[in-house]
Amino acid sequence: MDVETTDEAEALRRRVDALEREAHERAARANAALAAAQDRAYWLDRWNLDLNALMRRRGASEFRAGLRAARAVYRAVNDSRRRLPLKLSEGRRSVGEERADAEQRPPSRFGRALSPDPLTGSPVTEHLYARLEPGDIAAVEGALEPAEAALWETADAADRKRLTLAFAAHRGLEPALERTGLSAAMPTGDVHSMAHGPAAAGGSTYYADLVADSLTQAGLDLRAGMAGLDFGCSSGRVVRVLAAAFPELDWHGCDPIPDAIEWAREHLPGISFERSPEYPPLPYDDGQFDFAFAISIWSHFAEGAALDWLREMRRVVRPGGRLLITTHGEQTIAHTWREGVRSLEQLNEIQDSLSEQGFWYAAEFGEAGDHGVANPEWGTAFLSSEWLLAKLTPQWSVALFRPGRVEGNQDLYVLERR
Repeated sequence: MDVETTDEAEALRRRVDALEREAHERAARANAALAAAQDRAYWLDRWNLDLNALMRRRGASEFRAGLRAARAVYRAVNDSRRRLPLKLSEGRRSVGEERADAEQRPPSRFGRALSPDPLTGSPVTEHLYARLEPGDIAAVEGALEPAEAALWETADAADRKRLTLAFAAHRGLEPALERTGLSAAMPTGDVHSMAHGPAAAGGSTYYADLVADSLTQAGLDLRAGMAGLDFGCSSGRVVRVLAAAFPELDWHGCDPIPDAIEWAREHLPGISFERSPEYPPLPYDDGQFDFAFAISIWSHFAEGAALDWLREMRRVVRPGGRLLITTHGEQTIAHTWREGVRSLEQLNEIQDSLSEQGFWYAAEFGEAGDHGVANPEWGTAFLSSEWLLAKLTPQWSVALFRPGRVEGNQDLYVLERR
């Protein structure tokens, strides 16, 4: 190997080393953050970060392709200068392919000019965070593990407050827990829960904010003496935070999964939990609640069940009360396409069904069911606003509608019982 080739190889080796170090550092940060979020990407959407979109950008694509191309060239130089032009061509082609892939856009039927309307208010988080003392906050910051610190660094001001509350619960910092009313108790792995890990400790402040902020926008402020129902509460990750923030209200939660309800009853005092049947009615009186909320529940009901449970909600919510629900809709189709979760063929099927019927349903949990709930009317559902408005009015009126409000994905409705 002559001097020119040796110099070229050394330059390429240094470039490969630099790229590999950068890739390793980026991967370590990303893996730490994802691990802290327990393999869920919801927090990326919640904080207005679309990891997939970032990695589809031209710069990210060229970085990945450039690393592969540089490795190819480096190996070629070490093998033989004779093969170098071929490998350089392969490297250039690799960059071109990545660039073309990055520039692809979803088919026009899935692209949307109407952007998601993200949550901006954080009334519950602010209410709980205001109870902390400076020493509580310092104790949390001083105890951050590397994965938690990675998550902390990506957070904006509101989400850092949410993380402060979660990490205080995760660490079991008693002074902070006593002041906020939050609990460190978390379901074990064998109990149904929608989230695990340090960022989920103490319950979901994000979803508590979503409920309280949306109800306020819809004209219902949470006040002493009111009664509220978390319909489909699992092991209580949302209602527990609301109860900590507003203990003067009468809080209830129900879910058909027995282990979740048993755990919640044992570990979350001050909230009434009931195991709900898979079909109406619920074990509650007519007009018992001032409001009810159901996060990602109507995103699973078949059409008949969706209508049956809307009627049941109207029975248990008082006249003038509110019902908050979230659904899969047009925004979910766009979000799902960007995330690559469903095939183009299936998304076309869903879109066609929404256009023709306003509803799409598939019993995707199969015979095994969803954590033991094996019901042919519990699967995955998409519905259009047109379908919902046609079915629920005039028994309900729409007090608030926010497309993609839930993590840039599900639509949010607050309905007023008439």
